[in-house]
Amino acid sequence: MIKESIATYKNTLRAAIRGSLIAAGINIAWLFSLEFWLNISGLPKGFPLAVVLSTIIPVLLGAVLYVVFVKNFLKGEVMFLLLAAGFALLSIFPSFEPILPDGQAAPANFALLTVPMHFFAAVIGVYYIIQKR
Repeated sequence: MIKESIATYKNTLRAAIRGSLIAAGINIAWLFSLEFWLNISGLPKGFPLAVVLSTIIPVLLGAVLYVVFVKNFLKGEVMFLLLAAGFALLSIFPSFEPILPDGQAAPANFALLTVPMHFFAAVIGVYYIIQKR
């Protein structure tokens, strides 16, 4: 029983790592593409690292939450999907704030840059977690 549980966590975390790395790569490509195409400037120092960490960490936490829900609730997968969709929606609101958390003014087109990143991370992360590939 314990071995099965450990194996489930291991497989789900392995899939989440794979999915989060793919999502992080897509987010970085999106970041650099939009910086080039839209000439976005004024992003905080270290923004690419923040993008990568902000992609990977929530997906890994989501994987743990997924296993907990599936193992402990009858409709755990449905509950996880609803919670993931809710977090994805809530996560976009700060993208529309005129001031960044570090106190700087948000660059022009900041929402166009960041909102898709939140959805890339959520959709790709959830897909890999549920499929456990």
